[in-house]
Amino acid sequence: MLKIALDLDGVLADTMKLWIRLWRRRTGQIIEFEDLDEWDFWKRLGISEREFMDVMNDAWRLWKIMPPTEDSLSEKVKEIKKFGKVDIVTARPRVTERYALNWLKLHKIPYDEYIWIRSCREKPSLNYDVYIDDSPLIVDGCMRRGKLLILYDRPWNRQIQENIHVKRIKSLNQVSEILGRLER
Repeated sequence: MLKIALDLDGVLADTMKLWIRLWRRRTGQIIEFEDLDEWDFWKRLGISEREFMDVMNDAWRLWKIMPPTEDSLSEKVKEIKKFGKVDIVTARPRVTERYALNWLKLHKIPYDEYIWIRSCREKPSLNYDVYIDDSPLIVDGCMRRGKLLILYDRPWNRQIQENIHVKRIKSLNQVSEILGRLER
């Protein structure tokens, strides 16, 4: 059985779509989702990481209206769980943890454990075989350790090229196909 680390923000919860709405409401500035073409896009807005995270935290306080990345997430994650243990592994601020847990419950996302870490860069050093994530920051760590990263396609990770350790997906439906090939 595989040990699978499933990311929350950007893979299950479409946090950046709500972030964009809140940013527009606060500043009047219009940002399109496709404009978020680098991990730390907020630097181009002339704001600090703290300001970015303040808006992100506010987005999570609105967890009841946080959109999922896809329809039928619960069923798609159930399919992934057939391949092994699935933990939600996230580096989101601890102050939003209860909102994230409520969101997972609301959307009936099945998982084994909720694992909080300080930084997403720590993920590749954890004891998982497969990572389903949208962060370009974990690519090198996964490759160095020979771990499989199933990269959920987002504008901020499109510069990452697929290789033996990195497989890009546009939908969680594609995960079962990739994991099925591992079992052969």
